[in-house]
This record gives sequence, C-alpha cells and structure tokens, in this order.
Amino acid sequence: MSWVKFGVLLALPGALLSILSMYMVFKDDNKLEADLSYQYESAPRLFTERLGAISEHLKYTRLYDDIKNAGNGALSHEQINKIVDLSQAPYLALIDAPFERGPDNYPVRLLITLKNTGSKVIKEVHIKLPAKGIVQIRDDSRIDTLKPDLMSSVEIPSIVQNGVYTLWIYFQGDLESLRDKDVHIGYSDGVAQVRVSEDVIGLDAHMARYGVFWLAVLTLVYLLVALYMLISAYKEDETSPASR
Repeated sequence: MSWVKFGVLLALPGALLSILSMYMVFKDDNKLEADLSYQYESAPRLFTERLGAISEHLKYTRLYDDIKNAGNGALSHEQINKIVDLSQAPYLALIDAPFERGPDNYPVRLLITLKNTGSKVIKEVHIKLPAKGIVQIRDDSRIDTLKPDLMSSVEIPSIVQNGVYTLWIYFQGDLESLRDKDVHIGYSDGVAQVRVSEDVIGLDAHMARYGVFWLAVLTLVYLLVALYMLISAYKEDETSPASR
C-alpha cells in the first residue's frame, strides 16, 4: 500500500467525523428552545433611602397621628382609619413582601425565554432553577402571573406551536455563584436547546458570532483535502506499472 493510500485511509475517518459534526451543528431536533441571560441590578442609594423613608411615613401609627392632627378633632376614629387605608393602598403593593427591604434584596435577575419551534404542542415543561427566587411568568397570550411564594422549580403545562413564554426570576445572593449553577429545562419528549447569553468583546465576541461559519469553512477545506488525496491515489494507481 502506498503512502498516499495510507494518508487517504487516515483522512477518511476525520472527514466522516467532520460531516457528522456539521450535521449535529445544523441539525435541529429540539422543539423547545430556551434563551437565558443573567443581570445584576442594583438600585441607586438615593432611591433606596427614599423608599425606606416612604415606608416609615406609611406606618399606621405615624399616619394615623398625622391625619388626626390635621383634622383638628373633626374626624372620627372610623374616618381616620378609612383615610389611612386609602393613603396606604397605592404604596403597599410596591413595598409588599418580598420587596419590603428594598429592590436590592433580590438583585440578581434571570431572564428565560421559551420558544416552541416544533410542529405540535409541547407538554409538561419543567424548569429547575439554581436557587429559590421570585418568579413572574408571561404566557403566550401575554398574560403576566406573579407567583406568591419563592420557587426553586417552575412547571408549565403546555406551550402551543410557535408559542413564547417569558420568565423573570429574581434571586438573593451573588451573581457569579448563581451563574455557576445549572438551569435544567426539559419537557415530556426531551430536553430544551439552551443558549446562555454572555457579554463578550474582542476576539471572543468575533468567534462567538461567527464560530459556526468558521467551523463550516474548516470542515469544507478538510473535505476538499481528503478528496484531493483520494483522487491523487486513484491517479497513482492508474499510472503505476503494477496496474498495467
């Protein structure tokens, strides 16, 4: 066996592996796609201080005494109570649990976008979060739902074809420690294709944007080299004295 033939035999497995790699890159068996992005949100200190001052002014005893003094004895106890309730109502939802200690109490936000790219309804979607957090869900009808309790997992009964769900999850703790933990997303027929967004610059950003393109180019070059070696081996066999 000539060295050219030997090289061809070595090149063919690599070529087949390259074809398989390209197939796996461009193949889309996953019907549920998930895009994840983390963000650390810290409110300005002035805003946090003002929110704390509002909380102090809205306390029942202080508000009751202020209204009573302003009424100069003209208001009954029931009337003062009613005015207190009306005064507190617009603000209580803003500083209600778990935000009573300010927006910095849950500074880490995870945004999850789920897309059903398949041809049928996806059922029993389950999401395992890296920790317990506040969960808000926007369904494919753009209806928002805020879960009343802290949750470490989320269940979605179904997502229709071309349906999109958006989830906002707010966590306590450190951003880096949460990012080190995995988010598992699956459904009744398999697992989701998960893409995690990260901020990158320079060469890393260029490779992240055009990585698939360069992989395809390198694979094509590899296949052309293998084909050239195969043709050269065939021509060598045709012209060799042993073949005559």
